[in-house]
Amino acid sequence: MKHSEQTRIELARTKSCIEGMRNARSIDQFQEQWNSFLHGLERIWNKTSNHYGKSPKWKGWKGKYEHIRKNDSLLTYLAYARGAAEHTVNEIPSHESGDTGVNPEEGSNLFINNMMIDKDQIYIESPQKIRFDFIPANTQLLPGVTRGQTYAVPVSHRGQVIDPKKVLETAETAVRFYEDFLNDVESYFVK
Repeated sequence: MKHSEQTRIELARTKSCIEGMRNARSIDQFQEQWNSFLHGLERIWNKTSNHYGKSPKWKGWKGKYEHIRKNDSLLTYLAYARGAAEHTVNEIPSHESGDTGVNPEEGSNLFINNMMIDKDQIYIESPQKIRFDFIPANTQLLPGVTRGQTYAVPVSHRGQVIDPKKVLETAETAVRFYEDFLNDVESYFVK
């Protein structure tokens, strides 16, 4: 069977969502990247199933991974979080008030001629272009509710402890699972 480029493209897109979360400059950007990340994980599974499902060996082979996806607290949580993102208005990662950093658009030093802060506005006079960076104070996974059922925050993945307060590390853990899954698929089916 031939290699599926689409599954690898989807994996790369999903990994880039983690970088997008890491570099988010606002809560909205973070949430948008999180939702894209969740959709990407499911697209990896679905595109892999669609491509390799043409093999008569696929149904028997995929059982191990279906079992893991259905029984691993992190993977089931993320699948239901995707459903919650799609069908509810609830946010899954919570965001506590963060901070905003003022930085130069280029380089590492910022010169400010004048800065005034009012309760609703910030005025900065600088000879340089500046940017405002969103710095999340705290993001963490929350219990998910989809179709009336609550899904607990995962605290482990395949026997390893995970910290639901570390959303990016948790996302990286999930991506590693799907990357290993793709490697196993390709080593078995691609000749």
